[in-house]
Amino acid sequence: MKKIILAGALGIAALAGTNLPGLEVTKASAASIESNLSTIEGRVVEVTDNVISVESTKYSEPISIYLNSTPNVKVGDQIKATGAMMRNFTDYMIADSIEKVQGTDTLHKGSYLKHVFAYEYEIGHVTKVDKFKSGIEEHNYVIVQYTGNDGSKRNVTVYLTHGQKFNVGEKVKVHMANAERSNEWSITDEIEKVNDSQALTDDRWIWS
Repeated sequence: MKKIILAGALGIAALAGTNLPGLEVTKASAASIESNLSTIEGRVVEVTDNVISVESTKYSEPISIYLNSTPNVKVGDQIKATGAMMRNFTDYMIADSIEKVQGTDTLHKGSYLKHVFAYEYEIGHVTKVDKFKSGIEEHNYVIVQYTGNDGSKRNVTVYLTHGQKFNVGEKVKVHMANAERSNEWSITDEIEKVNDSQALTDDRWIWS
């Protein structure tokens, strides 16, 4: 897991005279802000200099997060930010820290496909292996859990008609373009194992 630890944006902004919205309110009530830190988790949808916009299940619209430096994140990354919540027409955060929970390279591949509410390739783990009948023949199927673009956990059933073998816990990549939905999303055969070397490293960046 990669982590980015930032110095308090509030203090730096105050020293530098940065005109962040609501900064004057923050200066007047720093004590109450310090005891009222919040956490936002979600998907980065925009990066502009030292401000990122994040889609979070807590809010109906993307929320702006102000940082003291341009972060090493990109659109699509899942992040967790901690800081002081402010309001000036809309809610926003002045962040003390931001942590990259996952990068798009380990969660998704390809373009986002609106018709299946998923990326072209979703990367997840096998949570169940079982069998189903097709006519007189019996085949395996697996259930794969992956992370949606809103950070929620989702399942897709993959029917295996070519004798493929998978085990619970294995990391896999599912091609979602032809997925269909009845009660749940499902697809036939379009799955492959993912090498563990694609996992995130523990590199960290620190600003002071």
